[in-house]
Amino acid sequence: MDPLRKHDLETAKATLPSEKAGQALDLMRFGIELKWASLRARDREASDQEIERRLRAWLAGDV
Repeated sequence: MDPLRKHDLETAKATLPSEKAGQALDLMRFGIELKWASLRARDREASDQEIERRLRAWLAGDV
């Protein structure tokens, strides 16, 4: 096993489940922010409310 992978596994084993859950939520939040930015970049004329509507539709799988 390569040293970096070994280190990653050791770190994962030593991390508390509650900390892992927090990290997962942080990553999810970041992903949602990226999607919001992508929607905004595609349509700079759309209102924030419209971008929010599109984001919610995407999150719900309605697109």
